[in-house]
Amino acid sequence: MKVKVKCNSPLLQKTLEYYLKKYLDENGVLITDDFEKDGIIIGKDIKKPFTKSSLLLQLEKLIKKTSLEEEIDKLCEEFKTKLKHLIKDYL
Repeated sequence: MKVKVKCNSPLLQKTLEYYLKKYLDENGVLITDDFEKDGIIIGKDIKKPFTKSSLLLQLEKLIKKTSLEEEIDKLCEEFKTKLKHLIKDYL
């Protein structure tokens, strides 16, 4: 699991950085408290208050769900491309 943290609240920012220090990566999934940004939203996707263990459990569920959706989208795109080629070859 790779995550990056960008919060408006300095306290929340430091807490998340401390709890998630071994998962921090600039290319990771964004965790934020800003409802205007895309990513995992603290207070919406992650329930407050949270402990380190509850945070990690919630994140694992959300990231696995996101990964599964991305894999399904990827497979659908591949299928659509192959189907178009098959139809073109047939005609």
